[in-house]
Amino acid sequence: MKVYGWGYNKWGNVMNKSNVLVRMLAIAALFLQTSANAHKSEELCHFMPKNDLNIPVGMELSGGIDETTFNNVIDNISSFYAPIIKSKGGNLKVNRLWTDGTVNASAQRQGSTYLLNMYGGLARHSRTTEDGFALVMCHELGHHLGGFPQSGGLLNINNWASNEGQSDYFGTMKCFRRVYENADNASVIAKMNVPETVKNKCSSSFKSASEINLCVRGAMAGKVLADLLWSLAHGQKEFTADTMPNFDTPNPKVVSKTDNAHPEAQCRLDTYFAGAICQAAFTEEFGKKDPNTGACAQEKGDRFGYRPLCWYKPQN
Repeated sequence: MKVYGWGYNKWGNVMNKSNVLVRMLAIAALFLQTSANAHKSEELCHFMPKNDLNIPVGMELSGGIDETTFNNVIDNISSFYAPIIKSKGGNLKVNRLWTDGTVNASAQRQGSTYLLNMYGGLARHSRTTEDGFALVMCHELGHHLGGFPQSGGLLNINNWASNEGQSDYFGTMKCFRRVYENADNASVIAKMNVPETVKNKCSSSFKSASEINLCVRGAMAGKVLADLLWSLAHGQKEFTADTMPNFDTPNPKVVSKTDNAHPEAQCRLDTYFAGAICQAAFTEEFGKKDPNTGACAQEKGDRFGYRPLCWYKPQN
């Protein structure tokens, strides 16, 4: 008897091609579902790598922001971005997890819901400021709205999300600039010790005093977060003026391909600074596949404000 098949099953019966194909498809579907469940946590895009630090209510040391400021920042940024997300057919939902001591923040997409998880533990950290916390929320919005490049992840689970570096870039360049465009930025930065490099580059990038002040404020918010990230990665004992992230010492690393993971603190400061000084309008959205749209880019010959090479590989 001539048999058109690929082999025998475990009972010794002949399996034809159609049966084998059905079984293979079923196994593949089961594998995909199992993998998706096993890596469900990857649907959450965190501001920083997961850590065990926990700062419950009442355990504040010094610094940080209080609950009123926590809610005011969320209200302010939401007032700008809820309508933008609604125009895209989505719904912004911010979980205000003040009593949760987690020192992090995260974003997640659930159908048409653009979800942000903002934790009180991060807000209470001694190095967190109002501007720093605002930039964290902007980073998480960047996962939803930051465009190219996307992170993808295992089995392309995170194909909705911009990667970590791009979310930082979106944070200062689009979100922070939009939210604080009409704020009294001169009064805010007057209380800061702003490095000359920041003053000079912001002054070179922008002409009006209001634009320069906004650039400085965004860059300094990035410095707050870079210092926070450095302290968590290296510990307070190693945290000195000589080792902390600095605007004058950009990360010299040049990646061979775009890194979707969290860059280290100095590289992230470089990204925040690049976003602050880029002259592209905050009203122009980033492209989803085109690195040039809405951005400063080496691909189109820009000399500054482009995505740092410590995490981004240009397309040509």
